[in-house]
Amino acid sequence: MKTTVVVGGGCSGALTTIHLSGPEDRVVLVDPAPTDTLGRGAAYRTTDPTHLLNSRAAAMSALADVPTDFVDWCRDQGLPIGPADFAPRAVFGDYLHDRLSRVEFEHVRGVAIRIGTEPGSPRVVLRGGQTVSADRVVLALGHGAPAGPLSITSAVRTHPYYVGNPWTPGALDRVPGDVPVLLIGTGLTALDVAMSLSNRGRRAPLHAVSRRGLLPQSHLEIQPKATGTFAHHGTDAGGLLRAIRRYAATEPDWRCAVDTLRPQLDQLWWQLSVDARRRLLQHVAAYWEIHRHRMAPTVASRVTALRDSGALFTHAAAIHSIRRGERGFVVTLRFKHKDESWPVGAIVNCTGPGGAATSTLGRALLDDGLARRDPTGTGLDVDGHGRLVDRDGEASDRIVAIGPTRRGAWWETTAVPEIRTQAAALARVPVAA
Repeated sequence: MKTTVVVGGGCSGALTTIHLSGPEDRVVLVDPAPTDTLGRGAAYRTTDPTHLLNSRAAAMSALADVPTDFVDWCRDQGLPIGPADFAPRAVFGDYLHDRLSRVEFEHVRGVAIRIGTEPGSPRVVLRGGQTVSADRVVLALGHGAPAGPLSITSAVRTHPYYVGNPWTPGALDRVPGDVPVLLIGTGLTALDVAMSLSNRGRRAPLHAVSRRGLLPQSHLEIQPKATGTFAHHGTDAGGLLRAIRRYAATEPDWRCAVDTLRPQLDQLWWQLSVDARRRLLQHVAAYWEIHRHRMAPTVASRVTALRDSGALFTHAAAIHSIRRGERGFVVTLRFKHKDESWPVGAIVNCTGPGGAATSTLGRALLDDGLARRDPTGTGLDVDGHGRLVDRDGEASDRIVAIGPTRRGAWWETTAVPEIRTQAAALARVPVAA
C-alpha cells in the first residue's frame, strides 16, 4: 500500500484527500487544526452569514464526477439553496468537512516545516521533530497569511488596533466602532471586512484604499449563455488582450466571455512568453481579478448601500506612510495629484492572501533546493502536471502541488472547480514505486 501525505487541511487538502482516499491507498493529512475543523480553511470557517460564496452553488461540488453534490447535500440538510444561489461560505465549509469525514484518512496534527528526501522516499518533518514518511507528498498549502504593504512598520504592526490578518478568529473584535477605520485593499476581503464591521453598529466610516481603487464586479441575477468559443495562439500579451476584447464584444455580456475563458486560462498562460506573463501581472491582473472574482448580487447591493450611506468610502491612492498617532494612526495617502494625511483609529490589512513561497515550508523547500521560484517570481515553480520543479529544473515524481500552491506557474488554480479537477487528475496517476 502506497502512502500519500497531504500537507494542508483546508479546502485544497480536503478535496485532495477526498479524491485520493481508497482501499488501495493510505492518505495521511498533516495539519495543526483539530480534526473537527478540517476542510474549512481560512475562507470557509467564517461564521458571518453575510459572507457568501462568489460562485453559484452549481459550481461548488467537491466531487469531480458528481457535479450536483453540493446542491444535493444542501437539499438533504433542508437548506433552501438551489443551483443558481450563492450560499453562505460557512455552509460550504460544513459541506466540505462532512464530505471529508466520510472518507478514510489519518490526521496528524502538526506544522510541516520541511521535506527530507534522503534516503529514498520523502519525509515530512514537523515542528518538534516528528516525521511522517511518504511515497508521495501533496502540497495543499492553500492561501498564505496576508503579507501587508511595506509601510507597515513594527511600531504599526504591534499596535492593538492594527489587524494584520482579518481571518484570524476574533481579529475584528478589537476594532472600535466609534473611530474611522482604514481598510488596506478594495477587493473581496475588504468587502467582507466592511460588511462584518458594519454589522456591529458602527458610528464612524470605513475607508478602503488601493492603488487603483477598483471594486469587484457583480454577478448578474440571471446570466445569459455564451454564444461563441474562444481560441488564441500567441506568445505576446498585447495579442492575447486584443483577441479577448474582440471575443467579448461578440457575447451578450462580458461575464460570458470571462467564464468561457476560464477553463482555457492555464493553456493561454503557458503559451505566453515569460516577459508577457510579467507584463500581464503588472498591468492587467488587477482588472482581470475584479471581473473574474465577482460579488454575489446581494453582496453588491449591500456594498452599494454602505457607500451610498457614507458608511464606506473607496479611494484610489498609494499608502505613503503610517505612523502611530495620539488615538491610533496617522496615514499619509498619495493621490494622483496630492498627498493627504488622515487620522484613523484602526487599520485592517485586507490585501489578500500571501503565496506558498513565503510560507515556512515554502521557504525551506527553496533553501533546500527542492523548489525554485516560478519564472515570474510569484510562487513555487511546477510543471504542467503540478509536479514541483527543483533548483536544477527537474520535476519531482514525489512532490506535487495543488490549488493555490501552483499559483505563478499556473494562473487559474485557486477556485473549487479547478482544484477538484486537479485532485481527480492526481487520483488517476499511480504513486511512483
